[in-house]
Amino acid sequence: MQQLLAALGRAVQDSLPDRRQARYGDLDFDLDHSVDTTRANVDFSLQFIAMLMGSPYFASEPWLFEEMMRTLPIDFREFTFVDLGSGKGRALLMASSYPFQNIVGVEFVPDLNRIAQQNISKHLGEHRQRVVCLELDARDFTFPAGPLVVYLFNPFPELVFVAVLENLAHSLLESPRSVYVAYRSPEFEPLLAGCKWLEKIAGSEQWVIYGTK
Repeated sequence: MQQLLAALGRAVQDSLPDRRQARYGDLDFDLDHSVDTTRANVDFSLQFIAMLMGSPYFASEPWLFEEMMRTLPIDFREFTFVDLGSGKGRALLMASSYPFQNIVGVEFVPDLNRIAQQNISKHLGEHRQRVVCLELDARDFTFPAGPLVVYLFNPFPELVFVAVLENLAHSLLESPRSVYVAYRSPEFEPLLAGCKWLEKIAGSEQWVIYGTK
C-alpha cells in the first residue's frame, strides 16, 4: 500500500502545471522523425503504472545517447543492442542508425510496447526486421547469444536490477562473450561496481558504461 500511495503521489505531482516544461521538453526528436516517443503524450494512468514499476517514463535524450555510443570501444556490426525498459522505443530508433546486428527492446507495460512497435513500423518501414519489441518482464528475458550492448535508462527498482544482473551473469557463464552495460541516470551504479565480472569503461554524472573483463 505504501508503494502504491508513493507512486500515486509522484504521478499527481508530475501532472502539475509547473512540470509542463519537463514533460514537453523532449519533443524535437518526435517532430523531426514523425513518431511518438515523448513523455508529453503519456497519460496519467500509464505514468502511474510506470512509477509503480520503479520510475516514471522518460525518453532518452539524443545527444546523451550519441555521447554514450561514441564511448563504446566496439565494432557495432558485431553486437546486438538490447534496451531493457524500452518504453515507446526511442532508444531503439536511435540505435537503428548504428550498424548493430540486431536491436531488441524489452518493455513490461503493454501500451508502451504497442506504441514502440507502431513507431518502429512507421519510422523504419521495410527495414524494421532487425528491430524486435518484446512485451516482457526484464527478469524473464533471455539474453541473446553473441556480443551485447545492454542499455538502461534507470527503468526499474533495485531488486529488479539485481535479478537482471544475475541473469546476465548466468548467461555469460554459459556463453562467455563481450558485453557492455550502458546505464543512463545511474542511480544503482554500485550494483554494477559490485559485479566482479564487470569494469567501468567510462562515465559522467548522467551515465556510466561498464564492460566485461
